Amino acid sequence: MCWGSPAVVVALDERRGTAKVDYGDGIEREVIVGIGSEKLRRGDIVLVHAGVIISKLTREGILEQISFFREVLGEEAEAADLIKVYQAVLELAERLGG
Repeated sequence: MCWGSPAVVVALDERRGTAKVDYGDGIEREVIVGIGSEKLRRGDIVLVHAGVIISKLTREGILEQISFFREVLGEEAEAADLIKVYQAVLELAERLGG
């Protein structure tokens, strides 16, 4: 099983096929765009696995994942940490216009 991480597109370099993303921690990282870059724009929420954008996510999808974590993991510290990451990604996407 592989685990992708949600991130927000901060900038795109279509010429190089790369993007700068933020995982909600304020640090921009360069990743490879593994999907059609014409579908991406600043503020989009994406799923990144092994340094490659593998899909675009919706706000609704992120909210569903947060609900799932709460339901399955309850009040465990791991759930709280995951939820914080997903909420930070949502907030950043909203600030950037996603």
